[in-house]
Amino acid sequence: MKYKNIFLILTFNFLLFSCLYSADLGIDVGNKTIDFSLNKLSSTTSFKISEYINKKPVLINFFATWCPYCVQEIPELNRFYKEYNDKGLIIVSINIQEKYKKVESFAKAKKILYEVLFDSNAEVSNKFKVYGIPTNILVDSKGIIVFRGNNLPEEKEIEKILPKQKNVKPLKKKSQEIDASQGKTKKKK
Repeated sequence: MKYKNIFLILTFNFLLFSCLYSADLGIDVGNKTIDFSLNKLSSTTSFKISEYINKKPVLINFFATWCPYCVQEIPELNRFYKEYNDKGLIIVSINIQEKYKKVESFAKAKKILYEVLFDSNAEVSNKFKVYGIPTNILVDSKGIIVFRGNNLPEEKEIEKILPKQKNVKPLKKKSQEIDASQGKTKKKK
């Protein structure tokens, strides 16, 4: 009986303190993102998310080459890149614990347009508490997580944060077109 009570008290304390600890880690919607720096596939430089806070929103995609759901997201991520990169959205995919050569050939074969980063020891994915892949996290320009899920955010969630960002032009409305010769917007008929 005495051991049972001690066990229950220890278990309760463990659960209580684990919840309190994770509440401040910046992993949930509404919290500030965790700062991280990872090596890029495309160069010898690294990507540091703090360089984009107060500048641009970032879509973070955690993936692995062997994950069929991750592979299914690539065309949509490429489309997001084409649509929103010039409007200020930074897209990065973080590969978890795979060899450089394997990821390099995978990225070429799948024609990945956005930046691929390496989390070789799973340190960043552990900080973000990534338990399943794909995991997608959308961070606004203030560094606040506005979306987290195993699916991609809907475009309306991306568009909602873009016009409010510094250094980002508002989205062109479908009912307007740009007169390139004069740089003016005119209504479509």
